[in-house]
Amino acid sequence: MNLALPARTASSLPDRAGFDHVAIDGWVQQPLQLDEAALESHGAINVPGFLVVCTLDGPHGKQRPLRGVPLSRLVQAAQPAFEQRTDFKRVAIVAESREGYRALFSWNELFNTEVGDGVLVAWDCPQAPLAESMGPFALVSLRDRATGPRYVQRLARAEVHKLW
Repeated sequence: MNLALPARTASSLPDRAGFDHVAIDGWVQQPLQLDEAALESHGAINVPGFLVVCTLDGPHGKQRPLRGVPLSRLVQAAQPAFEQRTDFKRVAIVAESREGYRALFSWNELFNTEVGDGVLVAWDCPQAPLAESMGPFALVSLRDRATGPRYVQRLARAEVHKLW
């Protein structure tokens, strides 16, 4: 069984994904392309302070405010293409930057743990500006001990995969 994800290039990403919208797609019935206004309509929350903490060398920079929507809400809105009652056990969600950096989440992790409650798609806005080099969209996992490895700057998409 080969579970490797195919390599992507910038040209294989949907037009403008990561620049003016975030795509939620893959094994879903209703692929989404969400700009800031569409994200806002999914129940945005404010996070007073997010700090990037790397596994090996600790905190980077200073805490910054974020505004985001839980990734789980967006995945539900895209309607995963479940065929059987237990399909969720075989699903992973891959967040990918414009450059191809990826972070992985299991279905169970996003929908059945406290860690999943803190996985947000954030965007650049007046209340919580993202530096141009980080946005206009990003994905953060607020409840990871080390937030850096799954901090996806310049987020282009979150893709749902049925693994087997």
